[in-house]
Amino acid sequence: MEQNKSLNEQQEQVLIYPNPRRIEINHTQPARAYGLFDSETGTQVSDFKKGTDGQVEFQNLDPTRHYDVGVIENPGDKKPQFAINWTHSMKDDTDAILNNSGNLPVVYPQTYLIKYNKNNSDNVFELTDKDNNPVGQVINVAQTGDKPEFRLICSLKVKDDTQK
Repeated sequence: MEQNKSLNEQQEQVLIYPNPRRIEINHTQPARAYGLFDSETGTQVSDFKKGTDGQVEFQNLDPTRHYDVGVIENPGDKKPQFAINWTHSMKDDTDAILNNSGNLPVVYPQTYLIKYNKNNSDNVFELTDKDNNPVGQVINVAQTGDKPEFRLICSLKVKDDTQK
């Protein structure tokens, strides 16, 4: 994702707190909104929250569920719904990472980008890693008006687990 940043503008930072389980996103941008997805099923589990205050927080999260954070641009006032389908079976080390954190917050280590295809008419977009390799798909399951642009996913999925 190409970004034009001033020296003072910071990248969003996604933190997960083990106890009680909550996700905090710092340095949020006013033109973006942030939502949670179930890592296992890919379904959206929260409404998108606008980043106008510089921080977004999701509290009282289910400690047995693993989450991905989705970010959209120019959300408007609609409530978009998306789904994420991971192409590869990917290992999610959330519990191991949190158990070794000493109850300190953990920064999400991976960002996946949405790759748009101008010829795509079925609202399925490629989800790519930092090397531009496809790892999944993002599906717009409830298009609303001027559909928002889905920009990135922050995830604790750390490796392809298909060889096990």
